[in-house]
Amino acid sequence: MQYKLLSLLLISTIVWYTNQPSKQRFQRGFSNDFKAFLDQKYKLWGFHRPDIISGCYGGAETRPTQKPSKIPIIFIHGNSDVAVGDGSYGNYMTGFSSQIEYFLNQGYEKQDLYATTWGDADPATANLNYHSENYLKYNRAFVEAVLEYTQSPYVNIISHSMGVTLARKVVKGGIGHDELGSGRYDLGDPLTSNIKVFVGLAGGNLGLSSCYTAGTSLPSCGLTNGFYPGQPPYIGRSTFLEELDSNSAKEAKYVVTGRANYDEIIGGNNLVWGKYTTRIKNENDEIVFNSPTIGHFGLRDEAGPEIYSILKKQGAINQ
Repeated sequence: MQYKLLSLLLISTIVWYTNQPSKQRFQRGFSNDFKAFLDQKYKLWGFHRPDIISGCYGGAETRPTQKPSKIPIIFIHGNSDVAVGDGSYGNYMTGFSSQIEYFLNQGYEKQDLYATTWGDADPATANLNYHSENYLKYNRAFVEAVLEYTQSPYVNIISHSMGVTLARKVVKGGIGHDELGSGRYDLGDPLTSNIKVFVGLAGGNLGLSSCYTAGTSLPSCGLTNGFYPGQPPYIGRSTFLEELDSNSAKEAKYVVTGRANYDEIIGGNNLVWGKYTTRIKNENDEIVFNSPTIGHFGLRDEAGPEIYSILKKQGAINQ
C-alpha cells in the first residue's frame, strides 16, 4: 500500500486537475533539419520520441551557420510528463506547451525553443522513476546537442518538478552512482559557462516529505538516487541530493527557482525540515505564486511572463 502512495497521489491529481486539454496552435515536433542533425550525430538517443504523441519540439528549417539572434531555451519536464503534450495522455500532461506558446508570442521562433520527453509518459509508473544514469545521460546529451546544433555559446534552461533536480545534475556534471545502471558513471565537466539562466520550478531539492510515508523501497524515494529527505541530524538526504549541493559548480550564471504556495504534489507548504524544498542553494531569484488556483502544474503553465521578465533583466533573451 505504501509503495503505491505516490502513484495514487499523481493519478488522483490528474482527475483533480480540471484545466482543459492543451489547445495550442503551434506545430509540435522537431524540424526536419534538426531531426536530420540528430539522426546524424545523436541517433542512438532517439530524442524525437516517435513512440510518444507530442514528445518533442524545436529546430530550424535550415542548419544554422552562425549563432542565433536569440539565446535558445531548453525545457526539461517533470516526472511522467510529456515535453509538449497536447492532452492526449491526460489534461495535466501538457509539459511546456503553455510556456512555448507564450515565448512564441514574444517573438521567439521554433529554432529558439527545444524540448524532448525523457521517460515513458506514464503516470502509473511515476514511482519507478528516479535520478537514473540513463535519464541524466539522455538529458545531458540533449543539452549538448542543442548547443552544437544552434552554435550558440549559451542556452537558458527551464525545468519543472523532477526535471529540476535532473537538470541541475546535467549542468553540474561529474561523478554519479546508479547500481541499476553501470554503477559509477561520469557526466563530464560542468556546463555552467554555457548556461545563462537556469530556472527550476517546483523542484524537490531538499527531498519530498511524502517519501516518509511512501518508504525508501520506492525508487522515486530511494536513499541513493531518490527524493528521500533524510532525518537530520541522524540521516541525511538521498546521496544524489546531498551531492548536488556539495558540488560547487553552479547551475548557471543566474539561478531562479519557482514555488506555488498551493502545490498539491509537493504538499506540506513546500517545506522539508522547515526549509523550502523548491529553493536551490545560492539561488539568485525566486518566483512565487500565492493563488489557490495555481498549484504544481499551474506554476509550470503560468510562469512564462515572470520568466521572460527575468530573462530580459539579465540580458538573456538576445545574444
